[in-house]
Amino acid sequence: MAKLITVYWRDIPSQLVVKIGRATHKVKLSTRFQVAIERAAMRAGKGGSAVYLEEWRREARRCDEQPE
Repeated sequence: MAKLITVYWRDIPSQLVVKIGRATHKVKLSTRFQVAIERAAMRAGKGGSAVYLEEWRREARRCDEQPE
């Protein structure tokens, strides 16, 4: 069974990771997501700080089908 992991900064997704057994496949989302993360961090005054790093999180869920 595959596992889909979404990496977020606050509520903005940044990357998808698919794990099937020991195999891992990572996909970064388009640059507009990274730009949105950078802008939101600067507006929140968290750019370049440890607080910025603490805002990153991962959510995992099972995939019933084979991801492509």
